[in-house]
This record gives sequence, structure tokens and C-alpha cells, in this order.
Amino acid sequence: MDKLWPTLLILVVLALVFLGMWLGWRRRARRDSVVVVPTALEDAGATLLSAKALHVATTYHDKPLDRAVVAGLAFRSTASVTVSQGGVTLTAPGESSVAIAASAILGVGAATWTIDRTVERDGLLMIAWRVPADAEGPVLDTYLRVTDPDERRRLIAGISSISSTTNDADDDATDETTDKTTGSEA
Repeated sequence: MDKLWPTLLILVVLALVFLGMWLGWRRRARRDSVVVVPTALEDAGATLLSAKALHVATTYHDKPLDRAVVAGLAFRSTASVTVSQGGVTLTAPGESSVAIAASAILGVGAATWTIDRTVERDGLLMIAWRVPADAEGPVLDTYLRVTDPDERRRLIAGISSISSTTNDADDDATDETTDKTTGSEA
């Protein structure tokens, strides 16, 4: 009997923690339900390159600790990344595809950390993009983990080449993007 009350107290605390996590996720999902992510490119054009990656997280731009709960990008998963003349398509198993039009891409570069992942320097590929592309919607940062550094550089160069903004994949631009994204000082 002397262990019953502490056990019940621990169970109640755990139940409250899980309830708080569940309510927080539902609130975040409701907040982000207004963000409608395109599932197909209007004019994909020729495929330039494709790669396998791990979708680590999608966050709001300049808020790397604020996960965006949008369709196709809410959870960490493996993903197929296809870069075509019309944009980038991310396809995760069991999720709808996410199409990022070339005109929506605001920047691309390397990052070292995001909400739930820290890797070696420049170990993440970060794509900053606007939803929808032609409006003043929110800007999202999508973080992908491509383990092969050469493949990551090819993806950065390929995405930079189709982007409507000028993005250099050289070390200075990469450092600048990394520092801005992660909040560390340059």
C-alpha cells in the first residue's frame, strides 16, 4: 500500500505529459492546416537528378525550432528527391508528394542542425521556399539529410540552377545560409 500512491502519482504525471504532447500536436496541426502544399508541379519538365534522402524536418523560416505540420512533411521519413526543370518533388512512403515549384524556391544551402537533428558541419540540405509560390504565404525551410557529401553538393547545385533567385553553392554562400538558418553567428 505504501507504493500505491507514488505509483499512481507517477502514472498521473505521465498521463498529463502525454495529454499535453497530444494537445500541443493537435494545436500545431490546426494552426498549419491553412498551409496547402502543392502535390504536383504544373510543368515539371525534364528530370535533372534524383536522390534518396531522409526528410528531417520542415520548419518556419528563421524559426528552426518551430516545426511545420503540413501534409507530406509533418514527420521525419525517408524521401525520394527529384529535381526537374520545374522544381523539386519530395516523395515519402505513405505520404502525398510535395512539389516545390522553382519559382517558390527562395534559397538552398547546407545547415548543421534543425529542430531534432544535429549532424556534422553542413550535413543537412536546407531548401527555403514559399507556400504558395506566387503569393505572400509562409516561408518554410525543409531539411534533408543526404549522407553522401558529393550527392548533397550536386543537389544544392541542381536546385540552385532551377531557382528563380540567385544561389551560389560555394563555401561563402553555404556558410552564410548555414549561419542564418541555425542562428549561430557568422
